[in-house]
Amino acid sequence: MLTALLLCLTAVSCRKYSGFKHGSGYYYQYHIVNEENEKPQTGDFVMVNMALRAGDVELSPMTQNNMLIDELYKGDIYCALRGMHLYDSATFIFDGPRFYEEFLGMGEYPYGKTPVYADVKLLRIMSKQSIEMAELQFKERRQRQKHYEDSLVKAYANTHGLTMPLSGGYYVCTRKGDGPKPSVGQTVEILFVGRRLDDSEFDRCTDPANPRAFEIGKNQVARGIEIVVQEMNVGDKITAVLPSSLVFGEKGDVLLSIPPNTPLAYDIELLRIVEN
Repeated sequence: MLTALLLCLTAVSCRKYSGFKHGSGYYYQYHIVNEENEKPQTGDFVMVNMALRAGDVELSPMTQNNMLIDELYKGDIYCALRGMHLYDSATFIFDGPRFYEEFLGMGEYPYGKTPVYADVKLLRIMSKQSIEMAELQFKERRQRQKHYEDSLVKAYANTHGLTMPLSGGYYVCTRKGDGPKPSVGQTVEILFVGRRLDDSEFDRCTDPANPRAFEIGKNQVARGIEIVVQEMNVGDKITAVLPSSLVFGEKGDVLLSIPPNTPLAYDIELLRIVEN
């Protein structure tokens, strides 16, 4: 009788979703199987592409990077992914409301009891150990980059007589003014020349009739320029060398031909504080 009951349930499942097999709380159909490849384990990080639909309604496709955890509920996506090999592709049928509300965290499911179909390809498996090793290697590269950058900044400062330390950079006042110092919230007007450390120019604003104006604290210029200007009196001229973290950072600037992680030098003149 038990065997007959199981056969009956299997037949009902096949009729309900033709071509699909019944898993633990979900249905599945594999399209590509790579049995020689590894399967993800709990604690691994996985990258998957998912195309989702609820009946005839296409939901937003997504690329997910998730740590594989124990099930949120019976028959969830984590349970399904544990059955896949790297580079497998499959279609899964999940309980619509639970997938939408508990896995995606999208609030109330708007499609009644319609199941969610998920076309899934497993793109990558990363163990926790490999993630930790990659993070360690990244930190080591960052440390080496910072050490190299610090040496460039110090060498430029020594060569050009920049003796005053400032937030990882150095500066020297080449002309002393007698005006007030600006503060956060005030608008200032400056003239400047920006140089790479080989002294080639990448930007300039040197016409007193058309100075560069910006409000301190609004991120309208590089953070390093804001820091330097707040050390100046109106009428001062300075030369400064700044680390990349205070100018264009890890992204650099393509339009100005500034590579990532590039320290830069500036000549700056503080013309005036603009009265609001």
